[in-house]
Amino acid sequence: MNTRAFSANSAGEFSAKLKDQLSSGFKPSLAIVFSSVSLGVSELCRVMGEKDFDFIGCSSCGEILSGHSGSPVIEGSSVTLLWDLDRAAFSVKLFPGDGKSPFEVGCDIGGWGRDSFADPSFVVLGSGLKMDGEQMIRGLLSVSGPDAKVYGGLAGDDGRFQETLAFTKDGMTSFGAVALLLDNSRVEVKGIAPSGWVGLGARKTITRAEGNVVYTIDHESALAVYKCYLDVRDEELPGIGVEYPMLVLRDDGTEVLRAIMGVEPDTGALIFAGSVPEKSKVRFSSSPGFEVLDFVKSELKQFHERFSEASLLLLFSCMARHGALGPMVEDEINEASRLWKAPLVGFFTYGEIGENAHGKCDFYNETFALMALRMRDSSR
Repeated sequence: MNTRAFSANSAGEFSAKLKDQLSSGFKPSLAIVFSSVSLGVSELCRVMGEKDFDFIGCSSCGEILSGHSGSPVIEGSSVTLLWDLDRAAFSVKLFPGDGKSPFEVGCDIGGWGRDSFADPSFVVLGSGLKMDGEQMIRGLLSVSGPDAKVYGGLAGDDGRFQETLAFTKDGMTSFGAVALLLDNSRVEVKGIAPSGWVGLGARKTITRAEGNVVYTIDHESALAVYKCYLDVRDEELPGIGVEYPMLVLRDDGTEVLRAIMGVEPDTGALIFAGSVPEKSKVRFSSSPGFEVLDFVKSELKQFHERFSEASLLLLFSCMARHGALGPMVEDEINEASRLWKAPLVGFFTYGEIGENAHGKCDFYNETFALMALRMRDSSR
């Protein structure tokens, strides 16, 4: 297994560096790209579309690349992973999502995976503003089975909250998703998705909600409750809402974080990255600072003890981690690089998909969703 990775600060630099990699005789079959919208995603796709490899990627809210000089956290750039993976071991597909619910998009992805490989693993990149990530993953798992391995994230747009893009060689979407399918008999994948965010204050009840749109909390306007409780102003939303997500208590006793991705001033509603069921109990939450880093580092060490060999790491980390932790966010990224000593590429997302402590895949916010890949013996 051979990989090459590089970053670029402009579309021109991206084209030049890609040409350099290919001129050396390296022949990748797949490119994974995460890019700031400032580079012009359509131009990057045009350049790659002229090459003899598949590609998949999305717009980001900050890019991540380890193993080069300087910080692993880059902004206003693109990061690219080139991989010479056997073409029989993977497939890439665009799911535009037009006229379909997030659940239906997920069902389409799950059905495609089920029909392609006996034991598929998924990397899914969805629209960051138009997609209920939880419903998409529920749809996928309803078709592929509850034990399917699913990783990925929702696209960003540098915190502008205007338009996000996911793309493949077949086009791009602002409404649906793109997916990379891996044959788990050839490429083994494992993951972890720790957070460290903590709840604040008393529990409240969602009294009116539809999917990922919450209208009232304790029979009051959700927007008014949020602004009052956290003392935030209209102009700070939705940006600051990502840093203070809702902690949702599920019926099975588990908790999941849901970040605010938009507001409806006319209705007083809050739009979350994933579903927040009516009648569910919730709390506001926040990052406790250094404790978040200690928690994630501890989880990474325990995960490394269970899965110590990896050929490649893909990281889907929430934009709120970067916002709340600032430069300290590098510490948890560097810890992963130190433990596995493998290439690490990723981006800061508007929502993460990964594997929890029980080995089940789910949709999250505020998490450090790491995907570790290694080639099985038969395909080395």
